[in-house]
Amino acid sequence: MEKVTKAIAALMLMTVFFATGCNKPENQDDDVRVTTYTPQDVTQTSARSGGDVIVTQGLSLNEIGVCWSTSSKPTVEDAHLSTANWSEPYVCTITGLESGTLYHVRAYALRGLEYYYGEDKSFTTEENGGGGGGNSGGNGTFNGHEYVDLGLPSGTLWATCNVGADTPEGYGDYFAWGETQPKTTYNWITYRYCNGSSDQLTKYCSNSSYGYNGFTDDLTVLQPNDDAATANWGSGWCMPTEAQWRELYQNTTATWTTQNGVNGRLFTASNGSSLFLPAAGCRGYGELDYAGSNGYYWSSSLDTGRPNRAWYFYFPSGFSDGGRCGRSYGLSVRAVREN
Repeated sequence: MEKVTKAIAALMLMTVFFATGCNKPENQDDDVRVTTYTPQDVTQTSARSGGDVIVTQGLSLNEIGVCWSTSSKPTVEDAHLSTANWSEPYVCTITGLESGTLYHVRAYALRGLEYYYGEDKSFTTEENGGGGGGNSGGNGTFNGHEYVDLGLPSGTLWATCNVGADTPEGYGDYFAWGETQPKTTYNWITYRYCNGSSDQLTKYCSNSSYGYNGFTDDLTVLQPNDDAATANWGSGWCMPTEAQWRELYQNTTATWTTQNGVNGRLFTASNGSSLFLPAAGCRGYGELDYAGSNGYYWSSSLDTGRPNRAWYFYFPSGFSDGGRCGRSYGLSVRAVREN
């Protein structure tokens, strides 16, 4: 995996304050690049967010943190938190929020007198009396596999178990992207749709620089016979798209928890239903890495810019977000179906 976040630093005590200075309107400077992470663990009065800052070698920063407001594109002139925790990425807990309110948050970095900002991410705090527990046991079955209705805008129904597992806590099987059976070794030599290396793709290639003898096709989403969920559970089940993963974590409250002795992330919807994803780790070259600390789940969506990668959903203990991973790695699969 090209970059796998191994750990999230513990939250340090932070102080809300106001500051002045020159505000860089967006993170467009080549010397300082700021990324805002999607807010998580949203309650009636608090939320967690953070970011990642990349700076040109030799440059130093004066401050990092997050800023938030009920208006879009907040700056440090609004409420904000700075942190002394310079790990990458960093996580901050925002407190003192109003319930049932839409907020915007951005990560920021200060170099000299100039502020740099990440993307604007929004979240809504819970209403009084909202949230609560849920039932990850599912509220229906299809082809013998249980699903839960989280009341998502698209109506997508999420399976309660990973493909290859019999319980919500089970890790299940691991699949390379576009492959439908687990295997012993996960690398480009054993990968189904390439000729031995990452720039010799033979299917799902939108860039001739990555195709075998310049090969390209128009396929950007897994076909049913290459979809591990469809192949193993039958027609009607499929792997989530990037958009379906984003809908899940943008419309639920995510909490790191332990269920029946297994670490993972619980996604609770406003209708009271919830979905547990175990931190099952990933496989590369036959080894199981990060089990119990990180979860890595495939989508069916190709990275069209660099088609030797595909979009995946990942979560360590402190946050969850999406990224892109080399297709040859073995990740978990959680199936979905249309309502």
